Amino acid sequence: MELPLPRDSGLCTRFATNITFRRSPQTSITVSIIPGPTRSPEKVEELKAFKKTGLTTLDGQTFLSILKDVCQVMGVTGPGESPSATKSTFSADVFKIELSGPDRENLSIIDIPGIFRTATEGVTTQDDIDLVKTMVGDWIQDERTIILAVVSANVDIATQEILTMAEKADPKGLRTLGVLTKPDLVDDGAEHQVIDLVMGKRNKLKLGYCIVRNRSQKELDTDSDSRTRKERSFFGTDPWSSLPKDRVGVDALKSRLQDLLSEIVQREFPKIKRQIERRLILCKKNLYAMGADRESSDQQRHYLEGIAAQFERITNDALSANYCRHDIFGQDHNLRLPTLVVDRSDRFAEDIRSKGHSVAFKGDTSAEAVTTTNKIEEKSALPSANNGSDDADESHVSNESDGDAESGHKLRLDSKSSKYPELLDILQQDLYISLTKGCDILAWIETEYRKARGYGLEVMDPNILPMLWQEQSSNWKGITLSFVNDIIVYVHDFICRLLNHVCPESKVRNGLISFIMDDLLDKYSAAIKHVEFILRVERHGTLLTKNHYFGNTLSKMRNERLVKAMKQHEFLTNRQDAGGACHYVTVVPVSGMTSALPQGNLEHAVDDIHTVLNAYYKVVMKRFIDTVVAQGADYYLLTSDESPLKILTPLFISSMTPEQLDEIAGEDLVTKRERQELKEEILALEQGKKLLRG
Repeated sequence: MELPLPRDSGLCTRFATNITFRRSPQTSITVSIIPGPTRSPEKVEELKAFKKTGLTTLDGQTFLSILKDVCQVMGVTGPGESPSATKSTFSADVFKIELSGPDRENLSIIDIPGIFRTATEGVTTQDDIDLVKTMVGDWIQDERTIILAVVSANVDIATQEILTMAEKADPKGLRTLGVLTKPDLVDDGAEHQVIDLVMGKRNKLKLGYCIVRNRSQKELDTDSDSRTRKERSFFGTDPWSSLPKDRVGVDALKSRLQDLLSEIVQREFPKIKRQIERRLILCKKNLYAMGADRESSDQQRHYLEGIAAQFERITNDALSANYCRHDIFGQDHNLRLPTLVVDRSDRFAEDIRSKGHSVAFKGDTSAEAVTTTNKIEEKSALPSANNGSDDADESHVSNESDGDAESGHKLRLDSKSSKYPELLDILQQDLYISLTKGCDILAWIETEYRKARGYGLEVMDPNILPMLWQEQSSNWKGITLSFVNDIIVYVHDFICRLLNHVCPESKVRNGLISFIMDDLLDKYSAAIKHVEFILRVERHGTLLTKNHYFGNTLSKMRNERLVKAMKQHEFLTNRQDAGGACHYVTVVPVSGMTSALPQGNLEHAVDDIHTVLNAYYKVVMKRFIDTVVAQGADYYLLTSDESPLKILTPLFISSMTPEQLDEIAGEDLVTKRERQELKEEILALEQGKKLLRG
């Protein structure tokens, strides 16, 4: 059967046509379109969708109808159509025709547009010229492609750009065969120049030239037998009859191509085997990465359960710090979650110790020595005790006059939070702490004591301690919520990064994240609420402790205060022992011991309040740090069964409805087509591999 490709005296080939012949027991014809490299994803799908199968013959009328449909889909001017501003003249898409049958040779032929140099107004443009040159250049680069450099015999061979391009692509000339056409149009007397080309006397090609006679315009409707007779008759006349028979006519060209094809196949055979092996491995790898088919609910559930199981396994190894179990821990240190949490917990504990108190305790230089870190923007605030309410506690993190955003230190979110806008509604945004340097705590206590005392004896009023305690620990809220914010960001970043690793398909990954997002946010919110509960209990609840360390510390501080005061009155004196030897001893006169004690009731009360507040602060600070880390971070966000890390499990997947499974794991048309194409390519490669072995 002859394929009725378009023939015209003007431009007739608008795109590359890939004609593939396959030997097969069954006779069949399939036509399709391979999208060009610059097509949009939407257009790619439209072009790939064009396919006609089940054809057994292609007569001229049927082929013309198909060709018109192809041109319509590609958006190029079709056969018989006039140039249009809405349609292109050429396309980088490929029209593929597969011809299978028992008498077919395994061969592919690419018919590409001819090169032209001058644009025609209303028909072609400079862009068309560039497109065709690029198209030709791309196709002839393949080392296994035979380049048929088709040139009209009635033009100057030296001006034909295709020969220059062929020489550049095939510098050794091992796969370039010249084909001279239209010898019947050569001017009288110029025949010898064409004959010299065929005989290799000028413009020599390593593989030489063949010469064929085309149908004339009047002969376009004649059959192939008629064409062959006319060709033989033409080359039987002088001077053409002097040419070697193996260089003249379509039959000679066909024979020359078969020989050349055999040579190239033998030369490229080892390379072909290696390339098939590599391509087969890549296709199988890509198909494996897509997972099993996901048509039914059971297949979709099995696929998601596999993802969840891998996620759970890597998460458990991460929480156990078994970083050697998976390469991903070495590739992405952000997945070393426990390490990040431990480092941040250490910083949290240090922040509470050094910046947690509003005013430095007497004899404690830690607050005065504090320097701001990259998490704190330094400002200044003088503390003032509040009335013990939650609203008053907000004065240091809102816009109250005693501790607004302008007089505090803003605590910023971890930089990773900007990647996850879904967290911004639950993370605490405006957190501030006050940081006072060099403030006399005894003067502050006395001021607050004077403002709060009532009738009665000048002794320590138990009602003033909670007020002072809440003010002294007011920085805990900002520091603690900033800590929990960061742990939430670490956990969320871990989940998203790990899902990206175990689920490379973006549609499924995004569907899973979207499906569990509400549960994640609920668990993050629960952690924040629990930490806020701990803050309320420790800062606004009853001041109490059963830790004996409080009593010991209180007694120790009182003794140290007395000893320090008495040392100011001590002096050395001589004493004789029983043997008459003199020794120097330190003594404190009774009057010095008396003056070492606070003289007035107010001074005594202030001093005692400071001692109790300091001792209680030390005890509760340690308890608070451990509680926040153990409960707010470790339990709520990492290790408990209610942790956000424990949401995505195979058991969770098993509870999904068929509708939910299909929405998340169901394959879209693009994925289905990609899977089918991979399967078909794998089958073809395995068949090719089998043939090469045979």
